Amino acid sequence: MSVTATDPIPVRALNQVTYCPRLYYLQYVDCVMPTNEHVEGGLFDHRRVDDPELKNKTRADRGTATSRGIALSSEALGISGVLDVIEEKNGEQYPVETKHGSAPHDTDGRTTVWDNDAVQLCAQALLMEEAFGKPVPRGFQFHVGSKERVEVKFTDALRQKTRDAVARCRELTVLDAPPEPLPPELRHRCFGCSLAPVCLPEETLYQIGHPAPAAGEEKAVPEVTRVIPQSDDGAVLYLQEPGTSVGKRSEHLVVKKEGKELSRVPMHAVRQVVVCGNVQISTQALETLAANEIPVAYVTGHGRFIGSFVPALAKNVSLREAQFKQFSDPAVCLELARAAVRAKLSNQRTLLMRSLRDDDTRGSKEYGARGLYDLLRSLDGVTSVESLLGMEGQGAALYFAEFGRFLKEPPTGKGFDFTTRNRRPPRDPVNALLSFAYAMLAKDCFAAVCTVGFDPYKGFFHSGKHGKPSLALDLMEEFRPVIADSVVLTLINNEMVSRADFVTWRGACQLTEAGRRAFFAAYEQRKATVITHPVYGYRMSYSRMLEVQARMLASFVRGGIPSYTGFTTR
Repeated sequence: MSVTATDPIPVRALNQVTYCPRLYYLQYVDCVMPTNEHVEGGLFDHRRVDDPELKNKTRADRGTATSRGIALSSEALGISGVLDVIEEKNGEQYPVETKHGSAPHDTDGRTTVWDNDAVQLCAQALLMEEAFGKPVPRGFQFHVGSKERVEVKFTDALRQKTRDAVARCRELTVLDAPPEPLPPELRHRCFGCSLAPVCLPEETLYQIGHPAPAAGEEKAVPEVTRVIPQSDDGAVLYLQEPGTSVGKRSEHLVVKKEGKELSRVPMHAVRQVVVCGNVQISTQALETLAANEIPVAYVTGHGRFIGSFVPALAKNVSLREAQFKQFSDPAVCLELARAAVRAKLSNQRTLLMRSLRDDDTRGSKEYGARGLYDLLRSLDGVTSVESLLGMEGQGAALYFAEFGRFLKEPPTGKGFDFTTRNRRPPRDPVNALLSFAYAMLAKDCFAAVCTVGFDPYKGFFHSGKHGKPSLALDLMEEFRPVIADSVVLTLINNEMVSRADFVTWRGACQLTEAGRRAFFAAYEQRKATVITHPVYGYRMSYSRMLEVQARMLASFVRGGIPSYTGFTTR
């Protein structure tokens, strides 16, 4: 739920804003709601409280009347909420809130309560006082983990802190960007937070304190503590056999052909579905995939990314407003395009140097590497995006002029030749592999920018033609050599594909079904490769890196960090 400046603030939001204002903004203004084991545990602990058969019903037991799931709202207070439990005993009413985990203890070993939990419980008391006209001097928190019940007294100071939390929510709701992450003394709260992979607190603060170094300046050694998960959950399901259909049965995707079941995949084990060619997916399966926020990407057999069926657009409108405003500024577009081209040229040069490390023929690797290095040195003097496009083209010409030398000759002598880059359609096996690899990378970058909340069709570097996902292609530039090109070289140099894995018809070359299977395996293995982030210094998979870069781009667009740095590898 997106909170406006006049909507009642949910009582549970007062807990978040007291714990971390940035958490409140991301969850209630940007409407980002991921879950982790702590969130799932809390939902499990509330299963009895949230039971619809028990809501709004009162039961008496041993002199205590218990009511569950009572919804209260107050225009005067500006808050609303559903109270877990209201107990009444000896004429006194008080709220009882269920909490996951164990109760905290003070230095003397006595049970106590966290400030943010106390504020949430106090807000419930304020709602009760207005609704029932009776004072509520205290409440209780029940901690499932330790089976302890802790009394909370609603002092004047706590009541004022609760009203201040409501006012803080109002202030944050009208901001165009989230506030800065918590200061160092409170950073321990980030560990275990379900929003840490979205918030990126350590990374954001590092960028604020360490702007991108000037040309020729030595980059500082980062001291960033990783608070995000290293790998992604779930796998990519590739569907490519012609004539197959995909349906839903219970919590599984069922793949069939001619009425015969080929495979059954648990929904929770899938993070993305990729459809190549003539494959049908039922409406029920698509609905379930969308409900579980699992995108479905469509790619032609020729290696062209068509588009994606994705869940409803992210609700953080302020990011898209900032995106359109910033990407309409030529200076901002030039800065971002320079970072993207710098990363691409640097990664092309790195791959060239690696691939030709032992090759001393035809002048070794010096010509192409020197040309790319000269282009990198001249980037800071470029004054327009159009000039950067020209330099990117020069770099591609230098790089692909040497690409044929990256390919190893197999002992059988039946290798692959590469003379020049061609596409639409590709006319030889190497170009077919490159085009297919770029299509796969494009769909992953498309998914990354959509996940963050961008409009994928408004970019800063590529022209915004109708139907062209310009921003996804902009993000893709940094990763072309290190993901897509690297997969192609792995397939050929390790003899994972042969000429039998390609078919040519009317001058167009494409992979066969068996060739695509080999490609998908190599591509997913490459995305799972763990590498070191060039700015933050810790390791993550390439798959995770795509989203991290997209999130840092979003932070720059909204003014959260002073500069954006493209991904480079050594």
